[in-house]
Amino acid sequence: MKLVPAEGGGWMVMTNTANRSAQHVVVATGAWSGQLLEPLGIHVPLESERGYHAMLFDPETMPALPISNKTRAFGVTPMEDGLRVAGTVEIAGLDAPPNEERAKILVQHARRMFPGLSGAKVRYWMGLRPSTPDSLPILGAAPGRPGLHFAFGHGHFGMTGGPPSGRLVARMIAGERTGLDAALYSAQRFR
Repeated sequence: MKLVPAEGGGWMVMTNTANRSAQHVVVATGAWSGQLLEPLGIHVPLESERGYHAMLFDPETMPALPISNKTRAFGVTPMEDGLRVAGTVEIAGLDAPPNEERAKILVQHARRMFPGLSGAKVRYWMGLRPSTPDSLPILGAAPGRPGLHFAFGHGHFGMTGGPPSGRLVARMIAGERTGLDAALYSAQRFR
């Protein structure tokens, strides 16, 4: 994907499937937002926190509710397909290969927590969380780039913080009052 300022205002969003033009574009591409903005000379302090999880299919033990194990800093969540075990963070950037050992340790923790958990089939996964130095997202207009807006950097809270941030940025674009001190979430706060 590539962003190109359009002649006369607005933006062209170029992808491998189509090009789209719009007066306003919201960059909400998670951990890849920094890479998308770099060619425009926009630098944001965004780092990828890599989160690991393991999905245990058909486990012998299934708790009725999610459980957080504070001693070992992980959680288990009963899911339709099995038991999800998650809770590790690694700062390694976008391009480093996954370290599956981190997810395997989560399975060991779950087996200590539930001794009856033994031979379940396991699938490992790693996701990238876009994180800022102050743990707050970057929301609002791009400085000096009319029509370009940001909504990324939610770290561990993207699933819960993304939707209200999207609504907030839509209100900003529409010129509505938000009741928010926009400077707290502006990309300018890092200068």
